[in-house]
Amino acid sequence: MEVRAPRRERIPIAPGEGPLQTTGHADLVCRVLRVDRPLWERVLEDYRRNLTGTTRAERLNAARRAWSAHSPHRAPALPSEVSRCPVCGGAARPEIYRRSGEIYGLCTQCGHGALLTRAAPAKIYCEAEYYSERKHDGVGYDAYRREMEYREAKADRLLAWMENVTGAPAGRSLLEVGSGFGYTRAAAERRGWRTSGVDPNPHAAAAARDLYGFETRVATLADALSSGLVPRGQSQVVLYQFVLEHIHDPIGELTHAAEAVEAHGFLVLLVPSMQALERVVFGASYRSLRPDHLHLFSWASLDRCLSAARWRRVRSISECSVHLLADFLSREELEEVYVSGDGPDLWTVAQIMEDA
Repeated sequence: MEVRAPRRERIPIAPGEGPLQTTGHADLVCRVLRVDRPLWERVLEDYRRNLTGTTRAERLNAARRAWSAHSPHRAPALPSEVSRCPVCGGAARPEIYRRSGEIYGLCTQCGHGALLTRAAPAKIYCEAEYYSERKHDGVGYDAYRREMEYREAKADRLLAWMENVTGAPAGRSLLEVGSGFGYTRAAAERRGWRTSGVDPNPHAAAAARDLYGFETRVATLADALSSGLVPRGQSQVVLYQFVLEHIHDPIGELTHAAEAVEAHGFLVLLVPSMQALERVVFGASYRSLRPDHLHLFSWASLDRCLSAARWRRVRSISECSVHLLADFLSREELEEVYVSGDGPDLWTVAQIMEDA
């Protein structure tokens, strides 16, 4: 299979998207990495003291060494068996060992990241606490309801990019899988979209009704299709916004998405990256390593998932909402990281294959 590199484009960093060494930058970094301010300051001191060169590679290597010396999340490597990659069947060798017990494997063939141990129980996705309390291992959200303005604005940027890629006219239909509190649906409807949502969490569905009057199909997409709650072949765009990494069988899930979309319809995916430079620098502290994330994708593994489910990738970018490398890279260098496809979030638009 041909592996297509992401198109070299970038949505400009928005003013409110994330500070670049501004007043609250260190506090934001500490919150995302889940460390205290003194530890982060020790990391920066070690970085400056041991930096031996000025190239980007030398600075990133120095940052990686400084963080590794202080990381509270890294555990010693344990004897672990090589597993099969859930995407391509290749060898997923243990790569990341976390103090909280998770081991992530890295596929030597497609670069996919797979959680090898300690997956969070599926029942968490139906609990109210998932949206009101972030656990010590990173599962869940802090005060999700208070983030409405931020998440609607972020959704608006996603929708603008999606409309540009798909050439979507006003009035198109959008099905969001994992629609949560309805923040993206609200932004879409203000832009003229007709939306529907599927989410297995009844508490999220109730919040979407309270906030916006939205009705949500409380089910998985597979169950909603089989029961007729979601009609087959009717949606013009199907959106998964940081959902696919939670699903045991991503290829099977994307096959269900193909059943929901109309002929020539589109799929929009936002997923965490295994190949991100942040993952290389911060290792076991990387923001997307948590026991409810069963998968972290590379461009190659994402293409394999799409192709196996009869989708064709048409446009991709890598993104970032919190610039954790801003203490080591210039703004221009950060932009180049995202443009080259090595940011922490992968955004993709795919189209259903004509013979599907």
